[in-house]
Amino acid sequence: MALVNYLTSRGFVLKALLLLLGAFYLFAGALPKSGDYWIITNISTAFAVDPLHFMADTRGIAFPPTFYALHGAWLWLGSSLFHYNLSVSPYNPSARVLLQTSSSIFYFWGMIPILAALFLSIGIAHKELRNKWLTLIYFGPITFASVIIWGQIDVVCVLFIFASMILLRRALKAQKYLSLLLLGYLTLGVSMQFKTYGGLLLPVYAIYTLALVRTRKLDTAKSLLTLGSCLATFLVATFIVWLPYPGWFSTIMLHGESNYLLHTPSPLFQVPIWVLGYAFILCYTAVRVYRKPLTFLRDDRYFAFDNFVIVAWFFIAVFTRPQWWVFLLPPALLVLDSFRSKNGIVFCILTLFTYLFYANASIGGFWLARVPVWDVITVISRIWYGWVFAFLAGLLLFWVFVLSRELSDKEVKSSTTA
Repeated sequence: MALVNYLTSRGFVLKALLLLLGAFYLFAGALPKSGDYWIITNISTAFAVDPLHFMADTRGIAFPPTFYALHGAWLWLGSSLFHYNLSVSPYNPSARVLLQTSSSIFYFWGMIPILAALFLSIGIAHKELRNKWLTLIYFGPITFASVIIWGQIDVVCVLFIFASMILLRRALKAQKYLSLLLLGYLTLGVSMQFKTYGGLLLPVYAIYTLALVRTRKLDTAKSLLTLGSCLATFLVATFIVWLPYPGWFSTIMLHGESNYLLHTPSPLFQVPIWVLGYAFILCYTAVRVYRKPLTFLRDDRYFAFDNFVIVAWFFIAVFTRPQWWVFLLPPALLVLDSFRSKNGIVFCILTLFTYLFYANASIGGFWLARVPVWDVITVISRIWYGWVFAFLAGLLLFWVFVLSRELSDKEVKSSTTA
């Protein structure tokens, strides 16, 4: 009887669904990927062959060296186990097409580190979220496009961003908060070793850190020492990987994907206004938090909301690649888990559905686009691309508005009760 009750319980059903979806992702990991995946793989194999000089002779380097090092070591291990030749690139840079000579084991083996990061994120979500069913969102279309279709490393970066947000959220309520703060900043710094957009959340972390030390009644010197230690931890974790490759720092960190923030406006704007809105959000957040620090530290919704606003504005104001939208998942999961209103689930579902059309504008030529119905959706997505992006941005904007209304209603009720 106890076994029957367990098998019919919601917890068992959820775990079974997660295992089935995980098995599907493992199978799909062996399917052919886009050209970007093979550029990354080509650079990783170059690291396996010559770790100190792999950046000098390889085109297409867009990320810090950490993933190339880990992935290259993994591919080297695979070459020893399965006897494929690392000196022969499976990617043709001139034609930008997949060579069909690669075995399926190479597809699957090269995807294991990326899939492992996805599964670790799912494990963290299942452990930390109060509503465990939200974990299923990690298997949604955003992750499918980024991981399975493009084979991108964004999910690795997002794993550390998600972990840092969980650690910071714990620290804000913990009695012994310093170790959690340092771990949170360290983890955020590690995320910068893969892709740089996690650094956008650093000012929010700093604002809440100052609010925390203020409520603990530390003197000015200790408050600054605490914040300085956290920032130093972040900086060391971010820059330590560049010691062997100082010549590439400027090219990748200052003139690589970071240029999207300043030079590539979204289809909604004619000029890049990202920095202006970012500065306004941070100033507004700082004023709100410092006015009532205890309120903002005791209620998980504020920290989740302020991070979500930054990320939502990032996707509204900057023209980003579809695979980058994995960055939206950690703050979205936290606001869905923290806020009582069910409207968030509706906005999340609509966002995921609309994202399919946004991502499809870039899918043409991949194996998924050869499915007849999907090919039609891809054509429609390209024709109505501007409207699709506008609708997607509008969903994020209204989602932020609904969340802010719930917070403001709570503050009004609190002041009325007082």
